[in-house]
Amino acid sequence: MKNSIRTRLAITFVALAASLLFVVGAVLAWQSYLTDQRRAVELQRELASRISTQVASYMQIRENTLRELIQVRGLSELDRDQQTNLLSELLSYTDAFDNLTLLGRNGREQIVVSRTNIVGQLSDRSTAPEFTVPKAKKQIYYSPVHFAEKTGEPYLFISVPITDIRTGAVTNVLVANVRFKPVWDLLASMPLGKGSNAYIVDANNRIIAHNNPSVVLRNTLFTVPDQDGTHIGASGNNVVLATDKITLGDEIFTIVAETSTSEAFAGIIRTELTIALLFLISITLASVLGWLAARQIVEPIEDLAATAERVTAGDLSQKVKVVRKDEIGALGVAFNTMTAQLRGLIGTLEQRVAERTAELEESSIRIEKRASQLETIADVANSVASLQDVNELLPSITRTISDRFGFYHTGIFLLSEDKEYAVLRAANSEGGQKMLARKHQLRVGQEGVVGHSIAQKRAHIALDVGEDAVFFDNPDLQATHSEMALPLLIGSDVIGALDVQSEQPNAFLNEDIEVLTILANQVAVAIENARLFQQSQSALQELNQTSQRYVSNEWKHFAASSKVTGYRADEAGLEPITNVSTDKERSNGNKPAQNIPIMLRGATLGMLRIDMGERTRIYTEEETNLIKTVADRLALALESARLLEDSQRAAIKEQIIAEITGKIGSSINLRNVLQTAVEELGHAIPGSEIIIQLNPKTSSEAK
Repeated sequence: MKNSIRTRLAITFVALAASLLFVVGAVLAWQSYLTDQRRAVELQRELASRISTQVASYMQIRENTLRELIQVRGLSELDRDQQTNLLSELLSYTDAFDNLTLLGRNGREQIVVSRTNIVGQLSDRSTAPEFTVPKAKKQIYYSPVHFAEKTGEPYLFISVPITDIRTGAVTNVLVANVRFKPVWDLLASMPLGKGSNAYIVDANNRIIAHNNPSVVLRNTLFTVPDQDGTHIGASGNNVVLATDKITLGDEIFTIVAETSTSEAFAGIIRTELTIALLFLISITLASVLGWLAARQIVEPIEDLAATAERVTAGDLSQKVKVVRKDEIGALGVAFNTMTAQLRGLIGTLEQRVAERTAELEESSIRIEKRASQLETIADVANSVASLQDVNELLPSITRTISDRFGFYHTGIFLLSEDKEYAVLRAANSEGGQKMLARKHQLRVGQEGVVGHSIAQKRAHIALDVGEDAVFFDNPDLQATHSEMALPLLIGSDVIGALDVQSEQPNAFLNEDIEVLTILANQVAVAIENARLFQQSQSALQELNQTSQRYVSNEWKHFAASSKVTGYRADEAGLEPITNVSTDKERSNGNKPAQNIPIMLRGATLGMLRIDMGERTRIYTEEETNLIKTVADRLALALESARLLEDSQRAAIKEQIIAEITGKIGSSINLRNVLQTAVEELGHAIPGSEIIIQLNPKTSSEAK
């Protein structure tokens, strides 16, 4: 059985086991994740450090070579030919340099030896940083990495100042254009695993070396994270990366080693699969053990239930077999004692019947009291039903409740727009009027019985306000000894609270709470109905004004543009037409006439007919289009009037909008719309006969 104790116990055992296993598995998975992450970061940090050491060593060797050329070989003390030969010898000895340049004291090139280019005219590099920095600071200068225009190969300048031993002044600067491609080769030769990369980023976030050279050639930018860990890598994927920095002169290069998270966290995936398998096995075992345990617990209860059914059928001689000394055994003993007492009570049945009769009479009295209270609620509801203005409704409710129930203070709080405060809107007592004058409000959930009742969406009762922890000691209501606040609910939404206070302690019984709860619901509905009435009244008033303004503006515009003088082209003035006829024009006995059907969404509402009178010319295309436009606008006006009349008839059936129906009927009328249309068209086309012929299903004929 789905709802049996055995099923519920088995489900409970399984749920407990699953919960514990889930928590343990989650903790193990999280710890495994942190361990794998630390391990992956350490591996990448070690790789970045190793690359950093090798790159720094490569650059240090180049720097030492240049120093040796200057200090050991005495470059500055040789003549030009010897200097040229020495620099050329260095280029032939190592392929680490692309060219070597010796700058003079003034920054002009004195000797240029190149591996790939033919040296032409010597140039002035006095403003170049590879001269100005070592000249000014008397220290080695490292330039940012630059790329050859033709080959795209990376280079950087190493400038070594040559100083006079006696004066300490810089006499020359040796500039070496160092090939950075060996660093590329170094990264490409690193034993990187699948999904792993190593690259170097300069101070401008530009990748200048990568184990995949195409990344550098694409001029890729990458912002190095502030700390090692899991980030978005240069390829845009989630990676675990670590960094190390190299400082060469004033240039700072960052070595980045990264590996994809799928590779870094491969171990945790295996751990999670293992945990999932253990979880399924444990759930299966827990299900079996839970079913067995539930069976041992439930079987004695089922025996007890079977015995109880036989006793219920009238066999009081039945007894439960007590074979256990646990709680179920105690229940069996108690059941046997109960049946023995039942057998003894049979002899005193008349006395029991009498006692039961007395209880029923007492219950009847309570029911009559409840009926009286409910009748009071109905009276209260009827007394406020006719009020549709919130400002009149709320004071009326507080007065009625206080008069009928005898409370010395009744207040109604409504929520503020931000729903943070309960604002007092009406009160019957003298203290309540003072509170209204000072705009009394309570913070929801923090102040007073009212604030906590609104926050909790249930009644809050303080039978002794001196002992209630949330009671708000109001200086204007010092006589209060007990207070009850009931939330005003519309569905599941709270709009405020009904607050009643008594001068007597313990003034509220359970019956009073139930009755006042019903009353609070009635008050909430009355307040909401008043709000809906005001909204409906505003909406209908706005609709009425819009309709009148639209019809008036359209007919005024038509009258101004077409020079309409009336709805009948007769000097006698405005006159309804009772018979529609067709005359001949004055020139040949016939009158030119224009008949335009009045249609809306395919239905013919009537006919608009215009006779030219004494005019002999036919209607122009502009006049014809004008008449058709007016007919279309007239159809919309007629339909709006019809719909408004239908709304009036339907609204009469609704008690709550009775007053709205009267105002609509007195301000908008179908015949007024038709007559206005005829009058405006008559003014627009002087001398014409205006006829609006309506179908019987639409309205009566207007002329």
